[in-house]
Amino acid sequence: MEEQGPPQGQPQPGDLLGTVTSAFNLGVAARHKGGNKSVGEVVGELGDAIYNNLLRTHGGQFQEEYILANTEYLLQIALLGFIIPSICAYDEEFKNRLFSLIMAKLESPGPHHQKPPDKNIIIT
Repeated sequence: MEEQGPPQGQPQPGDLLGTVTSAFNLGVAARHKGGNKSVGEVVGELGDAIYNNLLRTHGGQFQEEYILANTEYLLQIALLGFIIPSICAYDEEFKNRLFSLIMAKLESPGPHHQKPPDKNIIIT
């Protein structure tokens, strides 16, 4: 998948879709500049970048446990951005469907939802 802008129009800064898109695009960028790095090699780099960004922008507002939970979730999305371009051809419909499914999970309540209690995902 090539980086061709966010799915379904331009997300507004500070919204949930924008945060998800930024995490995904971080992974895509790592693929382009990473050369032949493996998934194992980029996990730490992407995780550190996401953690440091969340800590810098939201560190005083949230407990460390919450920052770490958001780092883990956004890292998983970033890894999708890193992995998908290496295993399949770019498809706009697939990209839009993927983001739609991610957003549906984030917006739906239930036991399958992995966000911290009484909290939402940090929006960057």
